[in-house]
Amino acid sequence: MENLCVRRWIGRCLNSFAAGYRVEFLTSNRGSDDCIAQPANMPALGSASVDPLRFLDFLIRDPLRTILLHKSGVPVAVPDPARYAVHKMIVDTRRRADGLSAIERDKDIRQAEILFEAFYETRRASDFAIAFEEACRRGQAWQEALQKASNSMLSVEGQDALSRIRRQGNIEIGLDPPEVPISS
Repeated sequence: MENLCVRRWIGRCLNSFAAGYRVEFLTSNRGSDDCIAQPANMPALGSASVDPLRFLDFLIRDPLRTILLHKSGVPVAVPDPARYAVHKMIVDTRRRADGLSAIERDKDIRQAEILFEAFYETRRASDFAIAFEEACRRGQAWQEALQKASNSMLSVEGQDALSRIRRQGNIEIGLDPPEVPISS
């Protein structure tokens, strides 16, 4: 009975969003990077394909509750924007630089850069600083990914915006302003 209900719910979601939208089901990828582009089959979701995503645990921690603007509104949980921006920086260092992966990477980096500006303009630099520092504390691989994204993937404007929100955010949360792009 539970699988039938899930299948019906998925069908309703897909039908109601069919006009120009795509629903993605995600699962954590803790295996090798070879699994990144390989959808997984999930029998519990009516055999829907799910996309494995690296660092999903970081992304979905402390989600925000909001309303999807559809008819009378649909309550949803979405990733915290600060975690989303940090996640985009980390994940995109692992994407291939060719074909659709390059297009996706460029789009994701641009989204992160737009969020950097939004954090600064809305005086939420501290939110970003907290998420960024948490990611840095998760180890050297995370620090290296953030360093790579900061130095070689962001535009000049994006690097400036990142530097500005890290400096302001660190002051707000009581950390020393960063002297270098990534603090350990």
